[in-house]
Amino acid sequence: MKPTQRFVAGAVCPQCNEQDALLIDSKDQSIECVDCGYTQSAEQRDTKKDESKQSKVSGAQKHKPENLINIKQIEE
Repeated sequence: MKPTQRFVAGAVCPQCNEQDALLIDSKDQSIECVDCGYTQSAEQRDTKKDESKQSKVSGAQKHKPENLINIKQIEE
């Protein structure tokens, strides 16, 4: 029988900041830190990724050409 958990090389735990301490479960894609016990399900990770993408898009919208001020307008 194959092991269901594997270490993630180079990964850093978001709670204790230890490197090479995270295990990923191949069945449900959850992660667990062997040092501090931190756990995160695949659903929680997906939610954080979606929130991060949304915040990046809203930040990019601030710099749309119609939102920028023409420097010549300021000088006049």
